[in-house]
Amino acid sequence: MDHFTAMITDIGQATSYIMLETYIYQKDIIGEKIMGALCAAAHRGVTVRILVDGAGSPLWATNYASKLEAAGGEARIYHPFPWQLWNYSRSIIKLPFLLKWVYLLLKANKRNHRKVCIIDNSIAYIGSMNITKDHISNEAGGNNWRDTSVRVKYQNLDTLTHAFDNAWNHRTIPERINDIFRHIRHDPTFRLNYTWLRRRILYKNLLRRISKCRQRIWITNAYFVPDNFLLRRIKEAARRGIDVRILLPKKSDVFMMPWASSTFYYSLLKAGVRIFEYLPSNLHAKTLILDDWMLIGSSNLNHRSLLHDLEVDINVRKASSKKFLVDLFNTDLTQSKEISIKDLGAHRPWIHRFLGRLVLYMKYWI
Repeated sequence: MDHFTAMITDIGQATSYIMLETYIYQKDIIGEKIMGALCAAAHRGVTVRILVDGAGSPLWATNYASKLEAAGGEARIYHPFPWQLWNYSRSIIKLPFLLKWVYLLLKANKRNHRKVCIIDNSIAYIGSMNITKDHISNEAGGNNWRDTSVRVKYQNLDTLTHAFDNAWNHRTIPERINDIFRHIRHDPTFRLNYTWLRRRILYKNLLRRISKCRQRIWITNAYFVPDNFLLRRIKEAARRGIDVRILLPKKSDVFMMPWASSTFYYSLLKAGVRIFEYLPSNLHAKTLILDDWMLIGSSNLNHRSLLHDLEVDINVRKASSKKFLVDLFNTDLTQSKEISIKDLGAHRPWIHRFLGRLVLYMKYWI
């Protein structure tokens, strides 16, 4: 059963609440089906809350908010841009107009990039899939993007629901201070970065794990623009003889991203890293395999995910799921082209190399 079919089935069986959080929610065949299921759930008396990002879904409220609210659901917009006046009434920020405008201007670079659906505190969907037909097959009317998501059945999803509530509500200063020092395990099932301390702990944990790898580092990432610390750890691992492979998109929905990512190819290849570009369609997945420790989620290896955006990844613990992820990575490689140093000059137009270097000056924002 595919991601959206399973999600719609679970929404149809919800009895208590549904929390849906997404960066992009488009008005298309998938958006309509999900909205239909959510409205039906709200009519049944299920508490339905949807939180979309103001940058990723600027027109979502115009398309769907009134319909959901008429059914009994609730909708909010995370950090709409200051000029999106039509989203102000549903903004999570409850301030007078002028103060809200200033606040949203200052927070314009802080986005909610998570893609999560929580149902009855027993089922959660996590991964790289927004609510859009981009992620379904061409035969079904979509764009056949290559993505990875996971359906979780967990006894307690309080960590996820707390993160949702944290984004849904404009937290008071005491609540923010409390969240900063809220306990985080060193190897949590759900990796959430909604405070600066959590973000710092998780990033240091990732760097440490890369340094301690003994067998393999297999990365699948849609927007690969690492900072210097991460880049150095990856290259050091390859020089130690670790099997380091990075799978990146040949084509991207963000047209400039392959140009930016390719600026790192030469130094990575010289260090012994193997780089592959996925050919069939847009690669949008975000997975990480470090020896036997594996992640699936929404985080890219770029400055946006590391510094700015709200993200969520799941620590894959089930043996069968780990095997599936490893097999999936190997299958993807069979549909990809391995890049060599000689390819860099022969097949990369000079204008792309120039623009890639230019884009790196903006890496703090991408």
